[in-house]
This record gives sequence, C-alpha cells and structure tokens, in this order.
Amino acid sequence: MKRLLMSAALCVTLGLGLAVTASPVSQNKNATKSAPKKMSAHAEAVKKCNSDYSEAVKKANDDHAAAVKDAKGKKGKEKSAAMKAAGKAKADAVAAAKKTKADCVKAAPK
Repeated sequence: MKRLLMSAALCVTLGLGLAVTASPVSQNKNATKSAPKKMSAHAEAVKKCNSDYSEAVKKANDDHAAAVKDAKGKKGKEKSAAMKAAGKAKADAVAAAKKTKADCVKAAPK
C-alpha cells in the first residue's frame, strides 16, 4: 500500500512539474514567432536624442567627480574656488545637454 501511494504521488508531482514548465515555453514560442515591430522615424530620432543626452550627462558627472577629487587635494580659498568652478562647469554642461536634447527632439521628423 505504501509503495502504491508513493508511486502515485511521484507520478502526480512529475505530471504537474511537466505541465507547469510546458505552458510558459509554449507561450514564449508564440511570442517569438510574431514579427518585431519597427519603430517610427520620430521614435528612433527621439531615442537617439535621449541616449545622446544620457551620455552627455554621464560625461558631465564624471568630469565633475574628477574635478572634485582634484579639488580635495587643495586647501583654503584654492579649494573653495576649485569646488565652485567644478559645480558651475557641471551645471553648464547639463544645461547645454538639455538644450541640445530639446533642439534634437524639436528637429525630429514627425
């Protein structure tokens, strides 16, 4: 009797395991069969503008971090002037990136 119950439980467990793993696989196959949608020219242009903006902001942040690291080695008025210049340079770079992004999006094909 114990042997019969163990084999029945094993069969049910294996059956459920196969059913659960088979269902998502079949759904994924149907999803991959459909053709990928093409982005419109406007969407592609906006995506490029956004990526350019992200790169510009990342460069501004990296430059700011390097300037701050350099300024930390200085003392007194020299340090405060260097920190102020680093902050202004970052703000200017981010503002320029925002303006460039806005112009790029405005120029994107409709």
